[in-house]
Amino acid sequence: MERFNLSVANVTDGLPEGAGKSGISLAIGFFDGVHLGHQEVIRQAVAAAREQGLVPAVMTFDPHPRVVLGHGSQYEGVLTPLEDKLLLFAELGVEAAYIIRFDLEFSQVTAERFVKSLIVPLGVKATTVGFDFSFGHRGQGDAEALKLYGGGALQVQVVPPVYLDDGKVSSTRIRELLEEGDCFAASQLIGRPYQLKGLVVHGDARGRLLGYPTANLQLAQPYVIPRSGVYAIEIEVLSEAGAVERRHNGVLNVGYRPTFDAPGGALKLEAHLFDFDGDLYDRQLALRFHTFLRAEKKFESIDQLVAQIASDAARAREIFSVQARN
Repeated sequence: MERFNLSVANVTDGLPEGAGKSGISLAIGFFDGVHLGHQEVIRQAVAAAREQGLVPAVMTFDPHPRVVLGHGSQYEGVLTPLEDKLLLFAELGVEAAYIIRFDLEFSQVTAERFVKSLIVPLGVKATTVGFDFSFGHRGQGDAEALKLYGGGALQVQVVPPVYLDDGKVSSTRIRELLEEGDCFAASQLIGRPYQLKGLVVHGDARGRLLGYPTANLQLAQPYVIPRSGVYAIEIEVLSEAGAVERRHNGVLNVGYRPTFDAPGGALKLEAHLFDFDGDLYDRQLALRFHTFLRAEKKFESIDQLVAQIASDAARAREIFSVQARN
């Protein structure tokens, strides 16, 4: 097989021996967000694998092709970094992920060469792609090209778009909703709450002095960050291996702290965990967004700020209480 900048991630207990000989059912795409539409593509690839005795696998790309080609700086932030995608793929029944390092050299690979020199030699017997899938130099390849260059031996399944609330589920639509702060609507399209992961780092301890200690998060990956403001969130405290050790509800401020900091400062993410007393420094947290509570604002006094934080916390507690009852 021709050399490509390709790596393989074992997303379950390991890539089955002789995967190329057994044959592979392959879902292909970037899958940013692994949203409802992406999930349907992957589920159908997994179903085809089970029906035909093939290995269920995904082929994805890193980083986003539009960033490499200079067509989309907005894609430098991602909904699901690669390590998060691999976990989600495994939950959907995928056993192996083929990861293409997308660079300028790979962008020149023709659709024909992609299929004949990579897909076919890998032992792929069936492919599943989304309705808008394209590949190869300048995106000139499509589902029909997969069939053509596969020489009739490659099954190609095209999954139609998924619609929700009178609109097509897409990564672009999810990004727009997050930019508006509508994390609830975004979660409906993703099929789970939107999530960020990061490391707790030292801040100025001002929250503790105000009576609401916060964990200051340094993001682990270049995530898309929702609109500045205050959110009701669920916080997962993770082990070094990434397992969830415990969960807390809480509130998160995303923004620039205009009451204390001068304009032009760095964006900060500060989470207050309900019913928690302890040290989280250097611990990994996962923040899951539930409800946008309010926009960030500058307060005229510390007392006003503390009163508003108390109101935010009370509202978030009530949201989670109602959710638990339902």
